[in-house]
Amino acid sequence: MKKGGKVIWITTEELPTSIREGMLRFGWDVEPFEESRKFVILDAASPARLGLSENVGHGMLGLDPTGMLIVITDQLRSSQTEEEDPEKLILVLDSVSRLLLSCEYKAVIDFVACLNSRLENFRVRGLATVCEGAHEDKALNSLTFSCAGTIKFRIREEGDSRVRQFRIDSLRGRSHDDRWRNYSLTNSGVDIEI
Repeated sequence: MKKGGKVIWITTEELPTSIREGMLRFGWDVEPFEESRKFVILDAASPARLGLSENVGHGMLGLDPTGMLIVITDQLRSSQTEEEDPEKLILVLDSVSRLLLSCEYKAVIDFVACLNSRLENFRVRGLATVCEGAHEDKALNSLTFSCAGTIKFRIREEGDSRVRQFRIDSLRGRSHDDRWRNYSLTNSGVDIEI
């Protein structure tokens, strides 16, 4: 965002205030970016948990995959008409797990497949999270098939310490290194061992 990019963050689990507070703990003040509409939170968590969104009139959603897709498509379209470089737009969906636990399974898989197509059509990068261990393998395999790529994260216990790792599991149409890589969470973000 500091380099002119824009982030659309769809939250289905955390309240927008929690997202902002979490970012502040890393030293990231997103308020100026929200004011300039370079950081937009589309809130599906508040209506589901509280019945009312903090973002009334500013991107309120419910846990409805079809409605979410309509709102997301409108956001992508408006970003495109604002003459923004689509390469500088990132869409974050956190998380598909809440949808799988709250909505009809097939509707969520169709939503992810349609969302992936929308992102490709608008040339926008996106990231959707899924909680490991909360869903059946069939659901995870369907999601993997519906996405252009999959990155897996794990935490391994080694003695008294934890080792955080990730790997690119699939990346449609591209060759990639699929070895597990160590990473750590720091005050400045994520540090990856190369």
